[in-house]
Amino acid sequence: MFFNSAFAAPVVPDGIESVVFAHSYIEKVGGEVIAEETAVNDIISIGESAKVLQERTWIIPNRLGTGFEIGVAFYSIPVQIQYFDLLITYPETTLPSGEKKSRLERKIDISGHQGEYVWGFGYYFDFPYETTPGDWHIEVRAKGSLIHRSKFTVVTQN
Repeated sequence: MFFNSAFAAPVVPDGIESVVFAHSYIEKVGGEVIAEETAVNDIISIGESAKVLQERTWIIPNRLGTGFEIGVAFYSIPVQIQYFDLLITYPETTLPSGEKKSRLERKIDISGHQGEYVWGFGYYFDFPYETTPGDWHIEVRAKGSLIHRSKFTVVTQN
């Protein structure tokens, strides 16, 4: 599951456990792209489905129409924690507007979790400017403590 160029490590501060149950190379089927300024590159896909091209991989070819997904289950979450902090850093992207982006920060609302929470994240390469090879680091924190870290490596397709 983990190789030299990719890792995901459960980290257990405050007793919170994280378990990666999916990390795949996927292909987008259908759907459309719409503007969403809270997204990685200000766009999101809606109405699509994902076809899994390769399960349990951290190495992702940079081919248009494909991408990656991750699923993480969190356990032993104290009741007072109502959100996690997400940080995703990725190879610098220059949007059509000229703006450069290389990180996404947002809160994950876990209110009502009852000690467990399942979280997923997926990303598709819809435009050439998104296919930059390099590492995508995903970190989830609870009250400042790292509770999950993983890394996908986007590589030039052969």
